[in-house]
Amino acid sequence: MTGRTRLSRWSSGGAALLMAAALAACGSDDDGGDDGGSAAAETSASEESADPAEFCEASVDLEGAFSMGPQVDDTAPPEEQQAALEEFGATVEPLLADVEETAPEEISEDVTTAAGIVREALESGDPSAMEGPEFQEADDNIDEYMLAECGYEQVEATGVDYEYEGLPESVPAGVVAVTLTNEGTELHEIGIARINDDVTEPIEELLTLPEEEVFSKLELKGVTVVEPGQSETTFMRMDEGRYGAACFIPEGTTSMEMPGMGAPHFTMGMFAEFTAE
Repeated sequence: MTGRTRLSRWSSGGAALLMAAALAACGSDDDGGDDGGSAAAETSASEESADPAEFCEASVDLEGAFSMGPQVDDTAPPEEQQAALEEFGATVEPLLADVEETAPEEISEDVTTAAGIVREALESGDPSAMEGPEFQEADDNIDEYMLAECGYEQVEATGVDYEYEGLPESVPAGVVAVTLTNEGTELHEIGIARINDDVTEPIEELLTLPEEEVFSKLELKGVTVVEPGQSETTFMRMDEGRYGAACFIPEGTTSMEMPGMGAPHFTMGMFAEFTAE
């Protein structure tokens, strides 16, 4: 896997798949089972036994698995990329199954919608449906449920042209829900990575290093891309240590469909460093 591929996961293209995958982490396909009273009893028992904590943990696990995406260079031949995508789908399927088994009834329709769209994207290699309103609505509903019911630490940050506002200097170690609200005129993202324990350079200095070197010094934890005027949330596990946040979106990008040709936003100051303690 090349530095370019890893870097793309801190860019709009890579994060688009990640955002969708986060929703797949909330996928659910209910099995109708037997008919009549037996089916009703089974459904009732399933609803009573559903544990939001199990669903939340399973969702975070799957989102974490998606954070690195398919292991393939983005310059590889199409057939190689498709093979890697299929292999990736097979790898995350058990995690997706765990989420489906624990999905709460309150968001069953949303998780079913999201799961169907994501599976179709993984099979076809075409993520366009994940940019549509049906997927976005399911995403919003699932995020709202997890923010209200999972009990995770919540961080709310604002992206403007070209900096982050509201990021704390430290967060409690554990699962953290990071919500980015884009109040700028361009597309923004927040990509968060844990800096390796043996690394002493600040994130500002790390971002100036060659790609292969910088990605040997940190581990990507999560990323979300946000259109102007919108908010998105990503959930990630944060061990104790130093973390860096950065936006790699090119200057002039106003939407996912209209990429700009300018320098990455982090070169204009859109980066931050904080700790998990």
